[in-house]
Amino acid sequence: MFSAVYEEARCAFAARSPGEMADLSGAIYDSSEKTIHVAYFGRTYQVSHPEGTISSPYDPVELPLEEKALILQYLSQATGEPLSGRWIAYAELPNGMLHNQPFRVEAVEPLADTFGSRPEKLVEAAHYLGGWEIEIGDAAVVIPVFKRLYVAVVIWVADDEFPASANMVFDAAAPKYLSTAALYVLGSVVTKRIKNVVDL
Repeated sequence: MFSAVYEEARCAFAARSPGEMADLSGAIYDSSEKTIHVAYFGRTYQVSHPEGTISSPYDPVELPLEEKALILQYLSQATGEPLSGRWIAYAELPNGMLHNQPFRVEAVEPLADTFGSRPEKLVEAAHYLGGWEIEIGDAAVVIPVFKRLYVAVVIWVADDEFPASANMVFDAAAPKYLSTAALYVLGSVVTKRIKNVVDL
């Protein structure tokens, strides 16, 4: 599945002007090396144009195919829309209601399971990924996945009446950079990366 998505993203990336993509996405284009330098989870990745190969001097581990596809999609679909400062749930994305329940099962509920009894660990994980704390719920963080695409995670700890719960929301500009299907994948990646930091 992801191989077809990746190839489609790579073709779309190759067809667009690298300088324009860099400008619209908040990345930097090095014309001498034909490479776009894009921030992703707080680290800089180099994306060659038109090949679409992705590497980072700061991360020797090769990215999974679905994450490579996300980077290429973000660059090729960028519109230059600024961050809105307003948060929307997955269900509020275009056609997001169609897959909201599986999104919650895959991306949101594991966050409640992991951080519901130790919200301070969420803040630590966010800092590792280049994020910061915000004042919502019992613990909340912003993860700047890309320069113009932010995700926030909110945790409410358990009490005598209710179990721990969580939510994941996107800056309202997110649909200007990734499709609803791609944001589903991105949400799962955010959860996986946050949990992996805690497990280190």
